[in-house]
Amino acid sequence: MISSDSDSSFRERQASHNILEINEQELCRIILDIHDGPVQNMYAALSQINSLQARLRGEEGRRPDGPTVSRSLSQISGLLESSLSEIKNFIGTFRPPEFQKRDLVSMFKGLLIQHESLTGSHTGMEVVEPLPSVPVPVKIALYRILQEALSNAYRHAGTDRQDIRLCSENNGICMEVLDQGTGFDLARVSDQSEAQGTLHIGLRGMQNRVELLGGKFRLESSPGVGTRLSVFVPCDKRDERSC
Repeated sequence: MISSDSDSSFRERQASHNILEINEQELCRIILDIHDGPVQNMYAALSQINSLQARLRGEEGRRPDGPTVSRSLSQISGLLESSLSEIKNFIGTFRPPEFQKRDLVSMFKGLLIQHESLTGSHTGMEVVEPLPSVPVPVKIALYRILQEALSNAYRHAGTDRQDIRLCSENNGICMEVLDQGTGFDLARVSDQSEAQGTLHIGLRGMQNRVELLGGKFRLESSPGVGTRLSVFVPCDKRDERSC
């Protein structure tokens, strides 16, 4: 009979392998997002600049009038502003938030400010003190999970409000991320993922991060009700019970 320690070791190895695969998939997704977003906008802006320069030189017949030039410059400006906004979003997403020096709550507050600034969303955070001392690996995992959860809610939930709750439980950290958005049929999505042998990359990444740290991951959602993400991560490996 395989011991519980062996089971735990196997799960951790499997989660590590999954993380490596997910990191590669995330890198591919980032490259595609950059190519399909800011790169395409910049190509379009460059094409308009070249066309405008040719017309100003009189190479395409009648030189453009003032309103035409103004309209073209406005379009070029809009394309470049959109590109810069997307690039800033990518930089903000992957800039390390000084995990070694900052405490978890201040890191979360910074992430929420950044999220609100980039998306126009509204967030609320409740912190039930006291919180235990949080190791760096746990900070990293919870930060990245919250980052993904906020992004998913903004893109898919159809709401501009997300709420976060942090508390201590069994010498660990409990985090909840809630929204009152459109929700989805979790059972149907799970069945489709199982049939296809896949799981949404963001969801799988969050789940594997938690499993690597011996924690518990739970996602609840239904159409018209919203979504609740619950995570428990032990800060002491001797106690891995869920909240």
